[in-house]
Amino acid sequence: GFTYWGSEGTEDLALTAYALRFLKDASGTIDIDASVIRKAENWLLSQQKSDGRWVVTNRWYTTEDSRRTRLTTSYVARSLAMSRVEAKEPTDLDRSLGRALSYLKIRNAEIDEPYALALYGLASLDAGQKEEAESAAATLRKMAIPEGAAAYWKLETNTPFYGWGTAGRIETTALVVQLLAKMSKTGEERGAVDKGILFLLKNKDRYGVWYSTQTTINVLDAILATLERSTGEGERSAVIKVNGRAVRTLTLPPSNELAPVIETDVTEELAGGANEIEVTVGDDSTVMVQVVRTHYISWQDALDDGLAEIESGSNETVSRLLELDYSCDKQSAKVMEEVSCSVRAERVGFRGYGMLLAEIGIPPGADVSRESLDRALSSNWSVSRYDVLPDRLIVYMWAQPGGTRFSFSFRPRYGINAQTPASVVYDYYNDEARAVVAPLRFSVEEN
Repeated sequence: GFTYWGSEGTEDLALTAYALRFLKDASGTIDIDASVIRKAENWLLSQQKSDGRWVVTNRWYTTEDSRRTRLTTSYVARSLAMSRVEAKEPTDLDRSLGRALSYLKIRNAEIDEPYALALYGLASLDAGQKEEAESAAATLRKMAIPEGAAAYWKLETNTPFYGWGTAGRIETTALVVQLLAKMSKTGEERGAVDKGILFLLKNKDRYGVWYSTQTTINVLDAILATLERSTGEGERSAVIKVNGRAVRTLTLPPSNELAPVIETDVTEELAGGANEIEVTVGDDSTVMVQVVRTHYISWQDALDDGLAEIESGSNETVSRLLELDYSCDKQSAKVMEEVSCSVRAERVGFRGYGMLLAEIGIPPGADVSRESLDRALSSNWSVSRYDVLPDRLIVYMWAQPGGTRFSFSFRPRYGINAQTPASVVYDYYNDEARAVVAPLRFSVEEN
């Protein structure tokens, strides 16, 4: 089994299924050790119960979490269905997949989670069980939630990789779109697919992806599934207007081809105050356009996308979803004098206790004590890994009730009067949930 950080006894069902799918896909392009694939398959099959399910238990309890069991069983079944190879006689993998689909079919009425239902439909379709796939697709069409001209499917729990919030909603919609696109025969189905795709395109983040790797992979799979039915041919052109004046004309590839990203900077065309940017296309085809802006404001006026605000008289930003405290025992020191710091990160409320990523700012020239960080790893299971960069400390944590606390120390190597970068903690699979601590200023005197 595969683990997040290589610790013995922490093999993860969903992660192993994901790795198995990737290795089998990659084996068609690069050399992959077949024994690694075989061992991963054998481990997954050995974890399956006789009724076909893969059991998930909470870290703090020994009882089965039935809802997450159905979710994870759906995910593993989908990965097995994608990686199966047609053979004259059923293989162990085929028999395992058959048991999983039988288990999910019996409990189909209990699956009220669009994420799991879409996975079940996709796995059934790959396994040749078209009737079950059509039943899942029919149910999902009724579960669509309109949002203007678009539509989405809501994630009710967390994904097997702890995705939730906006990222989880996007990933769920992408899986549903994949299934509906593969089943698309009627105008109703095509309409649902188009609305889902519009929702996905509108929610691309400023980096051109969709928040997390899992989410982005599923969105790309959904887009590829819809490209198969695109029929547009021939180049197109797009005109960019700023405040009513044409400033750029771009040549676009045919709508049925994968297109490279075309970037253009209109900063110099902007005027003071409000600006209007318009993009028009010569035909009636659809074009995805993303406008990204960057600006800077002072910490005194800082707002973190509406999720955080500066408390009166405090240098800490407070999120409604996450909390971060970071302080050091001194901010004035001498060269090579030890400075001890403490960090507390906490998820506010229960959101599945997924992974948190903290970036803790350190002053320039700081010699961070790795011994202090190793002690934090050995004494606290929720701290999984750290990386020391020139200006910050990166810490990977599993969220736990009451928050995660750890301490570390550093020694300044030369005299400075400088600030650290801002410190931030965010959800690894949903980075819209974040809290920020303003930069700390350190004054270090030469001996």
